[in-house]
Amino acid sequence: DQSFQHDDEDQEQAVSIGAHEEEEMKVYESYIFGMLSNLGQLPLERIHSMLKTFVAGSDHKYDKTPQQLAIFLQQLCKEEKLEF
Repeated sequence: DQSFQHDDEDQEQAVSIGAHEEEEMKVYESYIFGMLSNLGQLPLERIHSMLKTFVAGSDHKYDKTPQQLAIFLQQLCKEEKLEF
C-alpha cells in the first residue's frame, strides 16, 4: 500500500525535524540561562532581540518568533528550569 509507506516517511521526517528543533532549543536554552544569570529578569522582546544578535554567528541560527520563544520559556518554567 503506497499511501501507508508515504505516511511512515512523513512521520519519520516529522520525528527527525522535532529532534533537530529540540537540539536547537537546547542551544538557545544555554544562551537564555546565561542572559538571565548575568542580567536578571528581562522582558520577552529583549531576550528575543539578544538571541537574534548572539546566536546569529553560531551553527544554530536563531529564527524563532517571539510567540515561539514565549512557548519555549513557558515550557522551561513548567520543567522548573526557570521561574516566571
